[in-house]
Amino acid sequence: MFIDFNVVEHATPALLQGLRVTATVSAIGIPLGIAAGTTAAYMADSRHKLLRAAALGYVELVRNIPFLILVYLSFFGLPKLGLQSSAFSIAIGATVFYTGGYFCEILRAAFRSVPKGQVRAALSLGMSGWHIQRHVVVPQIFGFLIPPTVSLTIMMFKDTAVFSVMSLPELTYQSNLMTADTFAYLEVLGMTALIYWGVSVVLDAFGHAMERRVRRWNHR
Repeated sequence: MFIDFNVVEHATPALLQGLRVTATVSAIGIPLGIAAGTTAAYMADSRHKLLRAAALGYVELVRNIPFLILVYLSFFGLPKLGLQSSAFSIAIGATVFYTGGYFCEILRAAFRSVPKGQVRAALSLGMSGWHIQRHVVVPQIFGFLIPPTVSLTIMMFKDTAVFSVMSLPELTYQSNLMTADTFAYLEVLGMTALIYWGVSVVLDAFGHAMERRVRRWNHR
């Protein structure tokens, strides 16, 4: 097997430039998506039927519409409605929308992990809803949230590859340009795969470090 390392050297700067765009979309879109998912989770558990219906409908959209279709609808459909937006803005919006839908269900599952008796006991002590969340619920679910949230972050980071269909110059798009130019599929795609893998490993290691820190804090 022959690998042309000259091609690898030539492709690396473009791939790293693409990684910068991918990282920017992820760094903006995923935290905003987590915020949106948190809002949706509280809406889904609200006593108001309209809020519950809106949140659950949002989750069902995310569950049942492929990410690629959402991107196509946004990129090609919004201009038909007179709404012009850049590929970068659509990438951010799609990342927020999908991350939020999945994180909503992750957070709702975390809420259910807290025994209801503890919440009732807090209510009997006269604690407000805010104080119950702050002092009873959130400290217990934080450790529960870390593994699925890290997995969601890695998934959404990798799914940014879909934005190549909009010609957003992210990692996969740069990889496609380089393979079209050099036909060195093994070298270029191999480097691209290694970059995705490397970032995912770093994110996973960060998640494990946070889990260990939370466990130490809980045992104090």
